Amino acid sequence: MPASRADVGLGEQDRQELADALAGLAAYRSQVDARRAALATAAAEALVTDLVPFAANLPDRDIADELCIRIGTLLHELAQSPVDDRVDPNRLAEALITAAAAEVRAAEADPAGRPEAWRAPWRVLTAVADILPYPYGEAAAEAIGQLRDDPGGRLLPATPPGPAVTGTVLWTRDAYGSRFGITAAITTGGEASRWYLWDIDTCGHQAFTVHSGFYHTPDQALAAWQAGVGLVAAGGTTFTPVDDEWLLADLMPAEEGFLRAGGESADQFAEYHRGKRLGQAVTRTIGRTGTPRRVGPDADTAAAEFTVWLRTHRAEPTPQDLDELATELADSWCINHIDAVYATCSPHRVALNLLHIRNYYRDEFADRLIALLPDWTRWLAERSATPPHLADRCLPYARGETHTDVGDDDSRPRYLIRVTE
Repeated sequence: MPASRADVGLGEQDRQELADALAGLAAYRSQVDARRAALATAAAEALVTDLVPFAANLPDRDIADELCIRIGTLLHELAQSPVDDRVDPNRLAEALITAAAAEVRAAEADPAGRPEAWRAPWRVLTAVADILPYPYGEAAAEAIGQLRDDPGGRLLPATPPGPAVTGTVLWTRDAYGSRFGITAAITTGGEASRWYLWDIDTCGHQAFTVHSGFYHTPDQALAAWQAGVGLVAAGGTTFTPVDDEWLLADLMPAEEGFLRAGGESADQFAEYHRGKRLGQAVTRTIGRTGTPRRVGPDADTAAAEFTVWLRTHRAEPTPQDLDELATELADSWCINHIDAVYATCSPHRVALNLLHIRNYYRDEFADRLIALLPDWTRWLAERSATPPHLADRCLPYARGETHTDVGDDDSRPRYLIRVTE
């Protein structure tokens, strides 16, 4: 039995040096974590303190909107800090719950004896609870429960009802098939419904929400989505009722913990939590029945179909190891595992795939895969019946042209850019 890596060539001194290095790394990480926690606490306390006077006389909906705007600005500023000082959105969410609950407690013990002092901080706390997705929304509810257990806590009013979907969930899809617009009527606290829009791009390693926010009508939401996608790909689209709840669940934003793409704008940070919270409400409302429909090939099927197609469509000889190349190309094409979008092909999806290949494979093998990309895009366009004028827009990027939106750094593709095709 071969020796383990830890035992190979390590003397006692080497072992001690390695142990010391690991201990030092652990201590450093602990210090960074403590610093980030302190920064989150200070930022949350300042945000809540500033928001409380604003919350005194406004509707709950306006308080939540203002809270999101301030969170977006704050998170974007923190994202520009040195690496050790960056506070992730969920750490800030936890700090906001603590800070808002503390404001309520402090107001309940108001030394001036003002009977309504608790009301504004209470409304900030309930706004925080309304925008946070699972599991942070549950943590906010727990904090509210603890407040009710405090002396005098029973005087707190009922917690306003959280956001609810109040109509048919609608969606649309661009001409390339890889960009989705989803909208739903949402009401909070009994106020009039507004339409929340998710602009979802499936060209990266997962479905990314590149824009989200409230609109007064579904027509306004559709116009905003079309403007973001561009008339070339989105012209003539309309909203229709969702008819594939499994695909909808794959598309809606989900809580990822610290695993996020990064590079969010202030507007994206503003809806970072609320977009997930409302997405969870949508998927609960729609539900999932039956079995998921397979509406696209998997990687193995795609590789087999492509090799047959290429051998019949290419005038010059195909590579001797075409089967291996096709298998790798197919595996690398759709790494988000959403079968329904596997066979879709848009210009910026090709550009992102090229960056992925360059980052993942050794240079020589990557070059050989990239040499097949023009044929691959033609095959996908034919298979998906993509109109020729749209398919032709993919070819420059299949040949290596840089896409200005997704960038040319293969280690840092820009997944969250709202690309206008």
